[in-house]
Amino acid sequence: MSITQLTAGTKITRQAVTKHLRVLADAGLVHDVKAGRERLWEFDAQQLDEARRSLEQISRQWDEALARLKQAVER
Repeated sequence: MSITQLTAGTKITRQAVTKHLRVLADAGLVHDVKAGRERLWEFDAQQLDEARRSLEQISRQWDEALARLKQAVER
């Protein structure tokens, strides 16, 4: 989708959407393709799956750390 399409019907500025897309692009979740004078943004679902796996691993590590803390406090 183009920036214009992404902002249609919202009160979000094109500049704000562009900033967010750059962050997502740096994370590898989206990329842009030049189509004539426009840049079209595409979502990379495979990268989202990898991000989800990483976040799940971090979540498990936190759960384990909190469980150890709870045990230590309860002793």
